[in-house]
Amino acid sequence: MDVVSLRKEITEIREQAGPRAGMAEDHHERLFEVFREIDAAISRCSEGEDADDKAAGLIEAQGVVMRTAATLQARSMRDILYKLALWRWDAADIDQPVQDMNRADAIIYSAFLDLVKMLGERDVLKDFDKAN
Repeated sequence: MDVVSLRKEITEIREQAGPRAGMAEDHHERLFEVFREIDAAISRCSEGEDADDKAAGLIEAQGVVMRTAATLQARSMRDILYKLALWRWDAADIDQPVQDMNRADAIIYSAFLDLVKMLGERDVLKDFDKAN
Protein backbone atom coordinates (compact mmCIF):
# COMPACT_ATOMS: atom_id res chain seq x y z
CA MET A 1 0.00 0.00 0.00
CA ASP A 2 1.55 3.27 -1.09
CA VAL A 3 0.52 6.79 -0.18
CA VAL A 4 -0.17 7.80 -3.79
CA SER A 5 -2.76 5.05 -4.29
CA LEU A 6 -4.28 5.83 -0.88
CA ARG A 7 -4.69 9.48 -1.80
CA LYS A 8 -6.28 8.46 -5.11
CA GLU A 9 -8.76 6.19 -3.33
CA ILE A 10 -9.62 8.91 -0.79
CA THR A 11 -10.13 11.45 -3.58
CA GLU A 12 -12.44 9.03 -5.43
CA ILE A 13 -14.53 8.54 -2.29
CA ARG A 14 -14.75 12.31 -1.77
CA GLU A 15 -15.82 12.89 -5.38
CA GLN A 16 -18.45 10.13 -5.26
CA ALA A 17 -19.88 11.57 -2.04
CA GLY A 18 -20.96 14.80 -3.63
CA PRO A 19 -24.34 16.44 -3.10
CA ARG A 20 -26.07 13.95 -5.41
CA ALA A 21 -24.93 10.88 -3.51
CA GLY A 22 -27.74 8.67 -2.32
CA MET A 23 -28.66 7.77 1.25
CA ALA A 24 -27.60 4.15 0.73
CA GLU A 25 -24.06 4.97 -0.33
CA ASP A 26 -21.37 4.05 2.17
CA HIS A 27 -18.72 6.74 1.83
CA HIS A 28 -18.01 7.03 5.54
CA GLU A 29 -17.74 3.26 5.91
CA ARG A 30 -15.29 3.15 3.01
CA LEU A 31 -13.21 5.91 4.59
CA PHE A 32 -13.18 3.94 7.85
CA GLU A 33 -11.96 0.85 6.01
CA VAL A 34 -9.18 2.87 4.35
CA PHE A 35 -8.21 4.29 7.75
CA ARG A 36 -7.97 0.77 9.22
CA GLU A 37 -5.90 -0.44 6.25
CA ILE A 38 -3.50 2.44 6.81
CA ASP A 39 -3.41 1.67 10.55
CA ALA A 40 -2.43 -1.92 9.80
CA ALA A 41 0.23 -0.76 7.32
CA ILE A 42 1.70 1.58 9.94
CA SER A 43 2.02 -1.28 12.40
CA ARG A 44 3.85 -3.31 9.73
CA CYS A 45 6.43 -0.57 9.11
CA SER A 46 9.61 -2.29 10.12
CA GLU A 47 12.87 -0.91 11.28
CA GLY A 48 15.01 0.39 8.48
CA GLU A 49 16.30 3.54 6.97
CA ASP A 50 13.01 4.45 5.27
CA ALA A 51 10.58 3.03 7.90
CA ASP A 52 10.07 6.43 9.52
CA ASP A 53 9.38 8.08 6.16
CA LYS A 54 6.86 5.36 5.23
CA ALA A 55 5.11 5.69 8.58
CA ALA A 56 5.03 9.49 8.30
CA GLY A 57 3.45 9.28 4.84
CA LEU A 58 0.86 6.80 6.09
CA ILE A 59 0.03 8.97 9.11
CA GLU A 60 -0.42 11.92 6.78
CA ALA A 61 -2.80 9.81 4.68
CA GLN A 62 -4.80 9.03 7.84
CA GLY A 63 -5.10 12.76 8.40
CA VAL A 64 -6.51 13.15 4.90
CA VAL A 65 -9.07 10.42 5.65
CA MET A 66 -10.10 12.18 8.87
CA ARG A 67 -10.44 15.60 7.24
CA THR A 68 -12.36 14.10 4.32
CA ALA A 69 -14.82 12.34 6.64
CA ALA A 70 -15.24 15.55 8.63
CA THR A 71 -16.25 17.47 5.50
CA LEU A 72 -18.73 14.89 4.21
CA GLN A 73 -22.24 15.28 5.54
CA ALA A 74 -23.64 12.23 7.31
CA ARG A 75 -26.86 11.04 5.69
CA SER A 76 -27.73 8.24 8.09
CA MET A 77 -27.09 6.90 11.58
CA ARG A 78 -24.54 4.49 10.06
CA ASP A 79 -22.62 7.45 8.61
CA ILE A 80 -22.54 9.00 12.08
CA LEU A 81 -21.37 5.68 13.50
CA TYR A 82 -18.48 5.54 11.04
CA LYS A 83 -17.51 9.15 11.75
CA LEU A 84 -17.39 8.31 15.45
CA ALA A 85 -15.50 5.08 14.68
CA LEU A 86 -12.85 7.13 12.89
CA TRP A 87 -12.60 9.34 15.96
CA ARG A 88 -12.30 6.26 18.18
CA TRP A 89 -9.60 4.58 16.10
CA ASP A 90 -7.63 7.82 15.98
CA ALA A 91 -7.97 8.38 19.75
CA ALA A 92 -5.62 5.72 21.08
CA ASP A 93 -5.09 7.73 24.27
CA ILE A 94 -8.60 6.84 25.47
CA ASP A 95 -7.78 3.17 26.00
CA GLN A 96 -8.69 3.53 29.67
CA PRO A 97 -11.77 3.29 31.89
CA VAL A 98 -14.39 5.98 31.30
CA GLN A 99 -13.87 7.43 34.78
CA ASP A 100 -10.21 8.13 33.84
CA MET A 101 -11.04 9.95 30.56
CA ASN A 102 -11.50 13.67 30.36
CA ARG A 103 -15.19 14.54 30.42
CA ALA A 104 -15.45 15.41 26.72
CA ASP A 105 -13.90 12.11 25.63
CA ALA A 106 -16.04 10.20 28.15
CA ILE A 107 -19.32 11.50 26.72
CA ILE A 108 -18.26 11.05 23.08
CA TYR A 109 -16.98 7.55 23.83
CA SER A 110 -20.24 6.71 25.59
CA ALA A 111 -22.27 7.98 22.62
CA PHE A 112 -20.09 5.93 20.27
CA LEU A 113 -20.68 2.75 22.31
CA ASP A 114 -24.43 3.46 22.50
CA LEU A 115 -24.61 3.84 18.72
CA VAL A 116 -22.59 0.64 18.20
CA LYS A 117 -25.10 -1.22 20.37
CA MET A 118 -28.16 0.36 18.71
CA LEU A 119 -26.94 -0.50 15.22
CA GLY A 120 -25.31 -3.83 16.11
CA GLU A 121 -22.06 -2.88 14.39
CA ARG A 122 -19.40 -4.41 16.66
CA ASP A 123 -16.86 -4.54 13.82
CA VAL A 124 -16.02 -0.88 14.42
CA LEU A 125 -14.81 -1.55 17.96
CA LYS A 126 -11.16 -1.81 18.87
CA ASP A 127 -9.98 -4.80 20.89
CA PHE A 128 -9.87 -2.61 24.01
CA ASP A 129 -13.56 -1.73 23.58
CA LYS A 130 -14.58 -5.37 23.16
CA ALA A 131 -12.64 -6.43 26.24
CA ASN A 132 -14.01 -3.66 28.46
